[in-house]
Amino acid sequence: MKRIVPILLALLLALTLVGCSSNKSASAMPQAAYSTYDSAYFEAEEAAMEQPAEYGYTGSGAPAQNPSQALSNRKIIRNADMSVETLTFDTFVDEMTAAVNAIGGYVESSSIGNRGYRNGQQLRYARYTIRIPADQLDAFLDTVSGLGNVTELNTGLRDVTTNYVDSEKHLEALRTEQAALLEILSKAETVEDIITVQDRLTYVSYEIESYESILRTYDDQIALSTVSMTVNEVEKETPVEKETFGQEVSRRFKNSLENVGDGFKSFGAWLFGEAPEIIVTLLILAAIVAVIILIIRAIVRGSKKRKEKAAAKKAEKLASAPEQK
Repeated sequence: MKRIVPILLALLLALTLVGCSSNKSASAMPQAAYSTYDSAYFEAEEAAMEQPAEYGYTGSGAPAQNPSQALSNRKIIRNADMSVETLTFDTFVDEMTAAVNAIGGYVESSSIGNRGYRNGQQLRYARYTIRIPADQLDAFLDTVSGLGNVTELNTGLRDVTTNYVDSEKHLEALRTEQAALLEILSKAETVEDIITVQDRLTYVSYEIESYESILRTYDDQIALSTVSMTVNEVEKETPVEKETFGQEVSRRFKNSLENVGDGFKSFGAWLFGEAPEIIVTLLILAAIVAVIILIIRAIVRGSKKRKEKAAAKKAEKLASAPEQK
């Protein structure tokens, strides 16, 4: 054990010097020791891009750099979120799926449902999560714009260069430590020394796998952009350009006429479609009304007859009264 301790101390000191040269805050132990994947992955690095480079200014009088060239050497994740309207739902879905396959993408998840009925027509909706090669994202968005009416489109990029490079440096340092530990393990003579080195080797191996997983995830998200798409089947597409006053009045007037026409159409469809039931209902109501009228007439006639009989009896009594005297 006494012989193995100096070797371990020398190894840790060497790793400390390597870490300090790559990261001023690094220590002999990797900074991400025992960190979870989520915390390592989602930790923000606001200083990923220097502001002068972003705007193409070098600060030395050199010509401004093209923004696309400035981003070409960085690790960029690009995603998009869009909403689309279509008059032909099935055709849009088929053509959109074909466009995804044509550029080497794939549909990660999808769901289709019913939005309800409008003027007797069933309207549907769909939600898609699509993975597209990053260099084909703009072309795909243009293709979708030609297939339907895009009512909302949001695109964004995330620069993960700093996190990516930092993870690579940690991984390189861990692999160096792993190689050194394997060398020490091959020379260990006592069981205690072997256990000590193996414990450290197990931890280092776990950290290597964690950083490799982080880099694989970054590589996947950098290579393939994610498009979140909502598709709505509609009867009329929503105008996406700003209208003039005259255009708005014309559109509203036209929509009003169409609504009136749709109302009459719906009423006619309801009237003729429900005609048998309506006729039967009216006949039943007519029969009930007729019975009620007959009953009322019978009651009135009976009351009238009773009154006439009472009046006749009263007249007879008045006529016979003098004779009795």
